Amino acid sequence: MSLGKKVFISTFLLLLRKIWSNVINLLVMAFLARMLSKEDFGLLAISSVFLSIINTLATSGIAEYVVYYDGEDKEEKLNAAFWLNLFLTIAVVVVVVTTGPWWADFYENKKVYSLLLLLSVSFFFEMGSTIPKALLRKELEYKTLVYYSTVSMTVISGGKLVAAWAGFGVYSLALPQALVSPFLMVAFFIKTNWKPLATVGYAHYKTIIDYSKHIIGGRLLSKFVNEGDNLIIGKFVGMEGLGVYTLAFQLANLVTTNVVFLVNDLVLPVLSKVKRDLDRLREVYIRMIQLLSLISFPLIVALALAAEPIVMIIYGSKWSDAIIPFQILSFFALGRSLSSPSSSLFSAVGKPKIGLLFTVVVAPIFLLSVWVGSYYGIMGVAIATTLVRSLASVAALLVAAYLVRLSGGQLMDQLKKPFILVIFLAAVFYVMSLVLTPVNSSYVINFIQLLVIPTFIYAFFICLRFWDRQSIERLTESLSHATWSKPLVVVFKRILFL
Repeated sequence: MSLGKKVFISTFLLLLRKIWSNVINLLVMAFLARMLSKEDFGLLAISSVFLSIINTLATSGIAEYVVYYDGEDKEEKLNAAFWLNLFLTIAVVVVVVTTGPWWADFYENKKVYSLLLLLSVSFFFEMGSTIPKALLRKELEYKTLVYYSTVSMTVISGGKLVAAWAGFGVYSLALPQALVSPFLMVAFFIKTNWKPLATVGYAHYKTIIDYSKHIIGGRLLSKFVNEGDNLIIGKFVGMEGLGVYTLAFQLANLVTTNVVFLVNDLVLPVLSKVKRDLDRLREVYIRMIQLLSLISFPLIVALALAAEPIVMIIYGSKWSDAIIPFQILSFFALGRSLSSPSSSLFSAVGKPKIGLLFTVVVAPIFLLSVWVGSYYGIMGVAIATTLVRSLASVAALLVAAYLVRLSGGQLMDQLKKPFILVIFLAAVFYVMSLVLTPVNSSYVINFIQLLVIPTFIYAFFICLRFWDRQSIERLTESLSHATWSKPLVVVFKRILFL
């Protein structure tokens, strides 16, 4: 099977998994948001940040090295990577267990430490499956990844509902994952039929770490950028405020998170295969950016326009404080969706240090802006986050374009039409909503308002069909590479009168 077909089949499988995941997650969250408090969601966010930061410090880059390396001694390097990953994972768990009480005291809530212990269990087994998952990614064999992760995610989501109904409170958000993760790890090892050797391969650790250290440093700082706002809000605004902000951020980045997921899983293996051909590398990067703009622009803006009915229907009126922050953060999500391939490009061309240097500049500016914004509550933090991280996304795009010998002007030419169109349509739909929305909204009115999502997306593509027909044809051409997508392409062409 050709690389192109593998990429698009893998994309489709991952997209199906994400769609199913989002549907299940929305149903589960609609239930949990009514049973649990804002503080509960804030507590989980703080606990997750602590473990995530230590996880990034210890284990980032090893999976990327497995995907990247293709030397003659790759089996020895693979075995060494497994043992190095295991030792670092154990070190993380020890650090969490010993320092967790301090973290709980800092935020003045003992439940934080209990959540950390539960999250540490799932973390250990998830890290244990790093190598078999990397082997599947390396060969773009996503059928197994999608199947196992989809089944486990569905079981975990159902477990959250059962645990919440049984009265486990905030622990229902973490307990099911801790119970399922060991079985998922075993399944990956059985499927890949790969077993580590007894020799730990100390001699290869330096090579792996030399490649990984810049990824680790860049991701650690990126983690502070991505999670630093939660740390500051939890301390200076409070757990309830953090719960509201976390919900708003997740909704604003719903599309971006899914796009980033696909990018992180697919971009590095794909770019690594064409890294020695600059023209081909530039072509693949441009196609990715174009595809991201056509997917993320209309979806993100449509969700932002429907922010009120989404929050009110799914989460309930007690979460209404998240509506405006959701809409503000959506502007940042637009830029983030396009800059998502940048770090993978840096790693693919063997220059992960660029990502580290870039983040070194951004991290202190962002954290300072969030600290200042926290004095003005959740709204202040949302504005600070949007301003700083939007500028950072533009800078990351320009740096990535430079690496593939693409000027800023050439890059913007690929994006200007969908960007101009989505802004124009957003303004039109917003004015229409002000005129047509009743003063006293009910659940029926909220459900009707959700129609703005498909209406906006259709309006975007039908306008683009007449203004930039080539971009639509490139999208349908890409989808046509796989037999499973042909019915979708036919429907897509019919509704756009192609």
